[in-house]
This record gives sequence, structure tokens and C-alpha cells, in this order.
Amino acid sequence: MQKIKLLAITCTLWACGSAGTSGTEMDRETKIKYQQYLVQGKELYGTYCMNCHQENGQGLARLYPPLAKSDYLFNNIPRAACIVKNGQSKGITVNGVEYNQMMPGLGHLSNLEIAEILTYVTNSWGNENGLVSVQNVEKWTAACQTD
Repeated sequence: MQKIKLLAITCTLWACGSAGTSGTEMDRETKIKYQQYLVQGKELYGTYCMNCHQENGQGLARLYPPLAKSDYLFNNIPRAACIVKNGQSKGITVNGVEYNQMMPGLGHLSNLEIAEILTYVTNSWGNENGLVSVQNVEKWTAACQTD
């Protein structure tokens, strides 16, 4: 009888409490956190990132690179966390186009705010990545190498 109850509870939680994002299953709590990060990340993006990377994430000509479907972003999200925190002074190549414009760091942002921004940009404009956790951002920014 105990096994049947446990199986019923597990099935109920699985059916009602999880949703897939980019092949990653999220429990109910993670899904709620993901939604909160998207909302807050969008606001932070509007404040700190949109002037250069534009509302649609397409960047600005050959001055500022796109974040929408960006190979550079998705090949190294930990590096993206470091760039948000410390900025970037070296040129980068995004989707085959070279960009040499410096990006100032946003070192005043918390790891939570960086996680929210990265969750937003990696899940907007056709991007699909899932939740970028604060724990990962803490780990990544602690290991940043500056340009």
C-alpha cells in the first residue's frame, strides 16, 4: 500500500509540477524562479543592455553584437557572466561578424541580477536555454579572467 501511495504522489507531482525548457525538466519551484528571473531580467536588460544590444536583441550594426541566436553567447555562458560583470575590451566574433566595441562592466550588479539578465537574454528572441542559476553565476564570476 505504501508503494502505491508513493507512486501516486510521484506521478501527480511529475504531471503537475514540471515543465520542459530546452530539454531540461523543471520542478514547480524552479519553474516559478525561472519566470521571476525572466521578468526581472527583462527589466534589468532594459536598464543596462538595451541601448546597445537593442530591444530585439539584434545588436546595432557592426558596433554592438546581437544576443539573439548568438553563437558566442551560447558557446560560453560562463564567459558571458564575466563580460556582464567586468566588461570586455577585446574584439569578439559573433555569428561570423567581428565586433571591436568595448563593453563596460556592470560590476555593481549582484550575482542574482546577472543570473536574471542571462536567463532573460538566453531565453528571448528565439533563444532557448532555461534557468541560469545564481549558484552558477557565483562560481563563474569568481573564476573570471579579466581582459
